[in-house]
Amino acid sequence: MKTNLLKTALFLIVLLAASASFAQRAPLGTPEERAAKLTARMKEKLNLTADQETPVAEINLKYARQNQSLMETGGRNLRTARQVQSSMKEKDKELKKVLTADQYKQYQTVKEEMKAELKERRKQK
Repeated sequence: MKTNLLKTALFLIVLLAASASFAQRAPLGTPEERAAKLTARMKEKLNLTADQETPVAEINLKYARQNQSLMETGGRNLRTARQVQSSMKEKDKELKKVLTADQYKQYQTVKEEMKAELKERRKQK
């Protein structure tokens, strides 16, 4: 009887510890929040004009919603990753039409820096 009680208590402790570690992950936020943050970062890094800011915000929101939908329906697998990658290529094509050549080049540089930061964070975990 005591061993069953001890096993149950130990199981609950492990379960609570595991759920606490998952709860510490930073929430991604809504697509609207992610798009707003990205637009603000792009405005700062790329020196967007007032005329460019609105279309860039719309593009960011469109693809944030699209990628959210893909992640919710497809999960985290290779097929979904490829769909997201394809989606990002389409986004880049749309942004290229709105940004100047210098801004687009800077956008590509910033995008590569963000990828490097993400890889570094993954290594640290």
